[in-house]
Amino acid sequence: MININKLLIISLAAFLQVAAYSQESDEQEKVPFKDKLFTGGSVGLTFGDYTNIMISPVIGARLNPKVYAGLGIEYQYTKDKNWEPSRTYNQYGGRVFAQYNLIPTLFAHGEVAGYSMERYTLTGKERSFVPFIYIGGGYRQMLSKRSFVTFRVLFDVLQHSNSPYKAWDPIFSVGFGVGI
Repeated sequence: MININKLLIISLAAFLQVAAYSQESDEQEKVPFKDKLFTGGSVGLTFGDYTNIMISPVIGARLNPKVYAGLGIEYQYTKDKNWEPSRTYNQYGGRVFAQYNLIPTLFAHGEVAGYSMERYTLTGKERSFVPFIYIGGGYRQMLSKRSFVTFRVLFDVLQHSNSPYKAWDPIFSVGFGVGI
């Protein structure tokens, strides 16, 4: 079995190498760093018997024309009325991500994340740290010179025992970014 801490350290080291290489190759571009920064994220809303409210802001940089990288936080509130009494969950955590443009509109995506997650057990509600390694790809559509929208499909390749993503279920998301 793979040691989770070693896997997270290796993933972070790979991310930092990509970032360092990208900054070196970007020196030829001579664009001020502040003009490479972007912020954005995603918001998710589901209402009804199963209510889910998610907010996930990010900050990142276009390190060169092919590499975007950044970090983000996420908070998610869930209320499931399908149980008696209804169950509520509060999840939160952070992530570090990198994207590599295969062509101008299609990118490969890698992400290391960790969340403090609640779950119900026979003895009550428990909270635990759950690590994730997401791999996948997506489509980026530029809306202007400094704004874009992304569509991603990711997979939780770590498959931690407390992960809500089982059997390699795809995770679909829509996000946006705006230059700072």
